[in-house]
Amino acid sequence: MPSTQPPKSTSNEQSGVREGLKLGVVLLSLIVIGFVVAYQYVGAPPPRDLVLATGVDGGGYQAFGARYAEILERSGVKLRLLSTAGSVENFEAVRSGKADIALAQGGTAPDDVADFAKGIASVFLEPLWIFHRAELEIVRISDLKNLRLCIGDLGSGTRAVALDLLQANGITSGDATLLGGSASEAADALLAGEADAGFLVAAPTSDAIGRLMVEEGSRLRILDVDRHLAYVRTRPYLEQVVLAEGVLDLERNLPQREVDLIAPTAFLLARADLHPALVPLFIEAAEEVHGGGDILVAPETFPSPLSLDAPLATAAEHYFRNGPSFLYRVFPFAVAATLDRLKILLLPLLTLLFPLFRVAPPLYRWRIRRTIYRWYKILDRIEVRFERANGERDACLAEIDRIEREVIERVDVPASHMEELQNLRMHLERVRERISRSS
Repeated sequence: MPSTQPPKSTSNEQSGVREGLKLGVVLLSLIVIGFVVAYQYVGAPPPRDLVLATGVDGGGYQAFGARYAEILERSGVKLRLLSTAGSVENFEAVRSGKADIALAQGGTAPDDVADFAKGIASVFLEPLWIFHRAELEIVRISDLKNLRLCIGDLGSGTRAVALDLLQANGITSGDATLLGGSASEAADALLAGEADAGFLVAAPTSDAIGRLMVEEGSRLRILDVDRHLAYVRTRPYLEQVVLAEGVLDLERNLPQREVDLIAPTAFLLARADLHPALVPLFIEAAEEVHGGGDILVAPETFPSPLSLDAPLATAAEHYFRNGPSFLYRVFPFAVAATLDRLKILLLPLLTLLFPLFRVAPPLYRWRIRRTIYRWYKILDRIEVRFERANGERDACLAEIDRIEREVIERVDVPASHMEELQNLRMHLERVRERISRSS
């Protein structure tokens, strides 16, 4: 009688591993197919090349833009700077698609700004300085009537704010001589006596302000803006600031008195369709550049979601409310942005995995048992053959011997399914005995 020695345990284990691997390959293939299909619906990755509209060459906005570019480069984002005449032109650059981001001055937004742009954060205050010749008796902005006034270049934020304030005080182009020019050109005109007064929107540390402050109290005077609360209440883009005595130069005591100023809020503006993953990058860059405060505001005042001329972007609102997400805190930007995009795959992937994992164990058991149960069909055919042709006893016994050898040599199952294999061998033995006893 052929040997019925059971397969070795290692062979059984290998069989289970092989079946598990086959099933795993099938399931993994289904998951990959589902992943590929779902990936078609994932949004585009964030662009790595952006344009930031700043301002005039050598101006404060351009200097800040250069610092933003350095910071974003650490995250693999290239930021190219676009020189413009100022804020008004910056809005148009964003509208036309020439720029993705812009630094803009409060009070300069067009009426339809919400149709093409979103606000990211207000980032600093930029004081409005009104210098005039010292011999002129100027107490209020309304006293500037009939004078030569520098109000900034066309397209600049300075010009937009100056015209707004002049109009509010009843002064139009028919009541004064309005001159263009940059902040530096306005300073030249005032120092040369070619202008009686000038509006400059510039940082306290700018070269133009530094040159004018040296002459403050002698040839020139800063207009101490009275009724500043009225301007702030009626024009939300303005803030009141106090220029403390000596804050610009303690040694020379500049300014020589405390001065009340009003200041537009500068803010970051983005195209309405800017990828939301980029918004936190710009807010974090603004924190690094402006978060330490300056002579006008305390540290941690900026960046802020307030005092924007455009609706706050959803991604910015989320950032200011909750801070950076877990992914962006833990991973570099490129990795976090990819994982963030792939979150959309989580639901369909779980929907696919749940039934697959439920069906995997019974499918595995079925594949193991199938290697055993198929022999029962062959054994059943031998019994039917013997019943129909009793004279073929020797041929049937030879067939059973062959099946038994093949089972021993070819059928390996895990230990957990050895009972089914032993039952098969018992059935083989019973059929052999029944056929052998027949005459």
